[in-house]
Amino acid sequence: MNVKKLFSGRVLSVILALIVCALWGTLFPFIKIGYSTFHISSNNIPSIILFAGTRFTVSGIIMIALFSATKRKFLKPKKSDILPILAVAAFTIILHYFFTYMALAIGEGSKTAIIKQIGFLFLSCFSFLFIKTDRFTWKNIICGILGFLGIIVTNLNGGAFTFALGDALLIIASFCSVAGTIATKKAVKKTDPLTLVAYSQFFGGIFLVVLGLALGGRITHVDIKAVGSLAYICFASISAYVIWNVLIKYNSLSKLSIIKFTEPLFAVIFSGILLGENIFRLNYLFAFIIILASILISNLNFKKVQNDLND
Repeated sequence: MNVKKLFSGRVLSVILALIVCALWGTLFPFIKIGYSTFHISSNNIPSIILFAGTRFTVSGIIMIALFSATKRKFLKPKKSDILPILAVAAFTIILHYFFTYMALAIGEGSKTAIIKQIGFLFLSCFSFLFIKTDRFTWKNIICGILGFLGIIVTNLNGGAFTFALGDALLIIASFCSVAGTIATKKAVKKTDPLTLVAYSQFFGGIFLVVLGLALGGRITHVDIKAVGSLAYICFASISAYVIWNVLIKYNSLSKLSIIKFTEPLFAVIFSGILLGENIFRLNYLFAFIIILASILISNLNFKKVQNDLND
C-alpha cells in the first residue's frame, strides 16, 4: 500500500480529515459525560486537568503497546526524536490544555468555539510563512475567512460579543495548538508519525497528571460507566491524532486548517445527539453551507476546471 498516495489524495485526504474532525467533535459531549460519570465538578480545574492527563497517558500507553505489537518490536524514539516529541507534547498537549482549562475556570461563553479557531484561521491563510512547501494563495485567504465566518454563524445567538481575560487565554491556547501543528509538520519529516503521536501524548499526559495532583486534583469515583466513557475518549483521541499526524505529513497545513473549521460544527451535532441539546437551528444550516463551500473551494483545481471548460 502506498501510504503517501492514500493520505495525500485530493478526495480521500478530505474525507479522512473530516473523519478526524468528527471524532474530535464527539469528544466535546463525551468529555462532559466523562465529568459526570467520574463525578468531577465543572469548576474543579485541578481534577479536570488530572482527568485530561489520565486520558492522554492512557492513550499514549495503548498506542505504544499497540504499535509495538504491530511492528513486533518495542516502539521507542531515537535520540534525535526526543526534542521534536517534547516540543509537540509541550504545545499540543500541555500548554494547549492548560490555557484552555484556565480559561474555562474564569468563564465560558457561546463564543468559545469561535475563539478556539482563531489560530487555525491564521494558519490557513499564512502557513507559507512557516512551511516552505505551502504557498501563498488568495484562495486560502478566502477559504480561511469563509471557514471562520461559518464558526461565527454556528455560534450566533442574537447576543453581542465581549472580550475578557478568559478570551485572551483561549486565544493563547489556540495559538499553542497551531504551534504544535507546525512543530508536528516539521517533525514528521524525520520522525515516524506513530512514534511522535504516541510519545507526545504519553509525556504530555504524565505532565498533566503530575500538575493536576500537585494542584490538589483527585478522581474519587470510578464505575463501569466512567471506564466506558474514558475508553471511548481514548479511542477517539488515538484514532484522530494518529490519522491527523499522518495527514499533516503529506498535506499542506493551509488545506487541513480550513477543514478543521468543521470541528465545532460536529461538536454541535453530537452534542445534540448525546446531550439532547437543540441543534435544529437555521444558523447551523447556514454554517454547514458556508464551511462546505470553503472546503470545496480549497480543494478545487481552478486551472483544471478552466481547461476542461475550454476543451
